[in-house]
Order: sequence, then C-alpha cells, then structure tokens
Amino acid sequence: MDKKYLSLTSALAALVFTVPFAVAAQADTAAPVTITVGTWGSSPAETAALNDTIATFESRNPGIAVNLQVDTGNYETDMAAKFASSTPPDAFYLNSSDSQLWQQQGVLADLTPFIAASKFSTSAFNPSYLTPYSQGGQIIGLPKDSNPLVLEGNSILMKEAGITALPTTIKQFDAQAKLLLAKKILPMCVDADINRLGAWMVAFGGGISDASNTKSLLQSKGSVAAMTWIMNNYKTGVFKTPAQISEGWAGSAFGNGKCAYTMEGAWLDPSVQGQNPKIFKAMVKGPLPTATQSGSLAFTAAWAMAKSSTHQDAAWTFIQYMESARGMTVWTSYGVAIPSRTDVGTPFGYAVNSQVAAMKTTKTTPSFPAWNNVITAFNNAAKAQIQNKKFVVATAVKEILAAGQAAWKTT
Repeated sequence: MDKKYLSLTSALAALVFTVPFAVAAQADTAAPVTITVGTWGSSPAETAALNDTIATFESRNPGIAVNLQVDTGNYETDMAAKFASSTPPDAFYLNSSDSQLWQQQGVLADLTPFIAASKFSTSAFNPSYLTPYSQGGQIIGLPKDSNPLVLEGNSILMKEAGITALPTTIKQFDAQAKLLLAKKILPMCVDADINRLGAWMVAFGGGISDASNTKSLLQSKGSVAAMTWIMNNYKTGVFKTPAQISEGWAGSAFGNGKCAYTMEGAWLDPSVQGQNPKIFKAMVKGPLPTATQSGSLAFTAAWAMAKSSTHQDAAWTFIQYMESARGMTVWTSYGVAIPSRTDVGTPFGYAVNSQVAAMKTTKTTPSFPAWNNVITAFNNAAKAQIQNKKFVVATAVKEILAAGQAAWKTT
C-alpha cells in the first residue's frame, strides 16, 4: 500500500478522534446555564432544605446552575411586580390559591409539552393536589409537596393541667380547655384565618367549597355551627390569635410555650426544633378533634415556570428533578412538608401528618381566580370582630360568613 495513502488515512483517523474530543473538552469547560429559582421561606429550615436539595440537582446536572432567590416579604405582591416588569424567576413556587389567577393573567408556562416530550408521568401524584394546576387542558404546575393541618400539643403544659393525651373529640377539647384555663394556660393559639378555621368547618360537617370549587359551603349548617363554636372560643379566651399574645404567628407562640395547642402543618416541626428544642421534644401530634366527623384542610404548592423565561429547557430539567421521586425524597426528608407523590415514603416523625393527608375528609383548599378575595374578606371580618371584645357571637358569625360569601360572588 502507498505510504502516502497510509499517512493520509492516519491523519484523517486522528482528526476523527481528535475533533470530537476537542469539542467535548470545550463543552465540559463551558459555563453552565444559570436559572433563577424563586421561593418564599417559611423558616430557615425550609431554606436549608432547599439549598441542600438544589445541591443534589446541580451535582447531577453540571450544565445548569441555580440562583436561589428566597422572598421573605410578601411573595405574591413581589411576584406580581416581577411579572409586570418581565423579570420573574425561571422556575418558582406557585401557591394553589394563586394558580388560576396567574394562569388567567397569562404569566405561567404550559408544562404539558415538556411533560409529554420527556415522558414524565404524573400518575403518582395525589389527584386532588394536581387539580389546582390542571385547567383548560394545560398543566401549569406540579405539586411539590402537601401539608394538612394537624393538632400539635405541648405535653409539658398539658401535664400541668392534668392532661395525659391529646383530645380526639370536640367534647374532650372543651373539657381540657377548662382545665388549662384553670391553670392560667392558653389552650389554643390559632389565627383568625379561613385557611385554619376552615378545617373546623369540615369537622362540623360543613366546609369551604364543594369539590368543583363552584359552590360555596360557607353558609352551610355545618360551617355556621363550626364558626359559632370558634367565635365562642375566641370570646371566652380558649382561642387567641398570635397578635393577641404579641407573636407573629401561631408557630412562634407554640415554640415560646405560650399555648398548649396549635394547628399547623409539617412546617411547624423544624421551626419549633430550631426555636426551642425542649418544647420540640415535648411536642405531640394527632388529628384535629372530631365534631360530626374527622376533618382537616390540606395545602399544596407547586413548581411552575415563567412563560417569559428564556431558559425554559433548563427550568424544566430543574422542575422535573424536584418533582421526581428522587428529588421529592430529598426535599421532604428535611421535614418541612410531606410528599405529594404516593411512591415517596413519609419522613420519620411525620406519620400523623401522612395519616391526616390520607383521610377522605381532609379537603384540599379551594383554587379559583377570586379565592384570595374570599380569604381577605373573611379574615378581615373575623379579625375585626375579635378586636371588639364585646362582640355578640351570633352576629359575628353571620357577618364573617357573609363577608366571605360576598367575595365569592366575584368569581
């Protein structure tokens, strides 16, 4: 064979093997795509959990860097400003209460094409958690976790009043409240918020909304009965709002030992653990006391993508990981929330939260464009009544529920 031919062949072969290697080497040293990720922060524990989960994502996706932006102010207001200025994060938390309003405003990307292209299955998600984010043939978010309200008790304060176990019925709760008040211990700190008090409406056989979110249950017989019991508790001092005891939220009041009971989600556990380890060790959890039935409210939030994002492929890669069984396992292992996927195990210490989430009478909070208007109207009316220490229970109940119902009509 001609030596020139051999030389040419060898040179070409060297070129074939060398060029791809050079391209690969260049790609390996290229700067990663940076996406911004926006969240709220309920506690330092949540931010720590996010940072660690994001670190596992980046280790598996070296071509994508995440710039985490934790909003400690008013998340909805701040996001509205970012949408208006076309500077939203690429991926971000989407509260179920905002989902349909933001979709209506056209600021959310439809994830359906990304889900189809990557063959990402949504079958493992609890259907009720998907509902707020599945509208008009579009999927505008995927539920990142879930959080039902449970009853948390301080066993140290309970013991002072001679109480050995959490109440399981309203009748037991009422009896224990008298024992606690006799020892000058506040029985329950709970904000006058429909997203807390609504759980009692469910327990009394009423509720906030029907399953389709088209019919209000605020003025149903069960909801009226629940609100009558609630407002009587505020009037007699069994319930107090955080503001009444100089606290920012019920969780901090509980962590400071100012109340025997509160009703929060899994986010309370790491918060109290960081705030007061002694009370955390003394904390016991159970379902909310039953009235005519057991019942609670569950919250879910999603990961969503900005329609205006210029890094949608990278943002989807991030969302896909966070919503996968692996990513959700890492995220929920920190105890801020429990999984929204049925194929992810419940973290240790959160069996009660998972038990309540699985109850048929645990209702996911409503989601429709004017839901935030209902929240504002109900909460403002409730707080106004409580501030007037001489309020008449029947009148207060009527006015609070009427305010919420009036706002409902704007949907």
